[in-house]
Amino acid sequence: MARHHVVWTIGIFAQVAFAFAATAQAATWDMTADKRFDPTNKAYPIKQNQVVVDLTRDGSLCPTGLGHLASGCDTVNEIHILYKADAATEQWLQITWNPGGSGTEQFEVFCNDKSVGKSKLVDGAKAPYQDQAEVFWIATVTGRNTVVLKRLGGDGLRFSRLALADEKVADAPAAEGGDSSQKMKPTLKYPTLASFEKAIGQPAVLLDSDHVMLLAPKSREAAARIVFPYLVRAYDELYKIVGVHTKYKIVVYTFPKGHPEATGGTSLCTIRYDDSNLDLETSQEWTRYKVPHVSGFIEEMAHNFVDATGVQFGWEMVGWSIGVKATQKVAPNPIFARSLAQTRKTQADTFRRYKAAANTFPADIESNLCDRIHAFLLWQAELRYGPEFWPDFFNQVRDARATFAEANKAGGDENRNARYRVTVACFDKLPKLDFKKILSDNGISLTTDVKSLRPTDAGWNRKLQ
Repeated sequence: MARHHVVWTIGIFAQVAFAFAATAQAATWDMTADKRFDPTNKAYPIKQNQVVVDLTRDGSLCPTGLGHLASGCDTVNEIHILYKADAATEQWLQITWNPGGSGTEQFEVFCNDKSVGKSKLVDGAKAPYQDQAEVFWIATVTGRNTVVLKRLGGDGLRFSRLALADEKVADAPAAEGGDSSQKMKPTLKYPTLASFEKAIGQPAVLLDSDHVMLLAPKSREAAARIVFPYLVRAYDELYKIVGVHTKYKIVVYTFPKGHPEATGGTSLCTIRYDDSNLDLETSQEWTRYKVPHVSGFIEEMAHNFVDATGVQFGWEMVGWSIGVKATQKVAPNPIFARSLAQTRKTQADTFRRYKAAANTFPADIESNLCDRIHAFLLWQAELRYGPEFWPDFFNQVRDARATFAEANKAGGDENRNARYRVTVACFDKLPKLDFKKILSDNGISLTTDVKSLRPTDAGWNRKLQ
């Protein structure tokens, strides 16, 4: 099954925000199927290290990769793919590539002059000729469109698939961190439609994909079908940042309001909300901007990605931060933007008061909100470092897998503190940040996680070290 293939269990709802068909559809274009790839890498013109592939013309050929591809020919730094669309839509750009045998390879994708993401950074010497599966969400406009693949580094990566389609043209190779179809948590309480229906005492709907499953009362089916594709896309955006899959498939329960198990939050890849977020007609994000309110779901999903890596910092502020990034990608709207701006303003104000009190958390703010300080410092680090802050951090985290695994062997507070120390070291490896100095200058421990300071206990000195 294709990774984004969605199983509709009950009925048909036509007015969904994104179309996820039940069977694979033909690609809008496919360089292999359309015989556009030039195996010689000499039959297309290269001008200023750019190749234009005009899919509206017969005979316009595409390079088989980026970089130095053929002896005696110029290096290909950019491939511009021109095509026409009958209507505005959103589709998956699917690229399978390998880094060759040397060089650190990476490319960036643009659609109509807007960046839609970067590929993984892959060292050909460490992963010679190993296929990498990449999927990018492309917003097509009516009429003429341009997709650009821009080389960022390396000496010659190669494509084996380059296609634009509503779904994957074929199953992609397994990506780093897990296979393409995740296992369910063995102790999942309601793994089937029947078990969930029994729990809520009414008919239900189950929507499923390779990485995310949503169960909801059947009375909320129409809204569930709108919300679910956003969650599928959010998982992919979070995976692009983290590079590691969650431990199990994400299962989202939306219990009827008032149900005792609608506790909110997440635990080991299970999210338990009530169905308020499926009441679209009372949501201004939906009624005004036709974007469902999904930031809460996405934040809980993000915490599960962080948990899979072993990262520990600022209570839950790493998960909150990357959840924001994913929501900005898949469900941006002015209401969410205003809410985020207000949250950042509150964090900044709390930090100002914390510094004015000689690195002491304000006494009139609930102690369980002390990680506002961590959130503010992470945001400042991101602004200073640039847009690759989180992907680069998680590159360091993946490189430290063995160290995290060793830290995870400890028990009690030392488990958390050991993982915190590894996390701080990963941040500190990012160039030009001097992250440990940032923490020291702002009264934050380099060795002890904030949870281990027991800030919610009576008698806490309201210090972070």
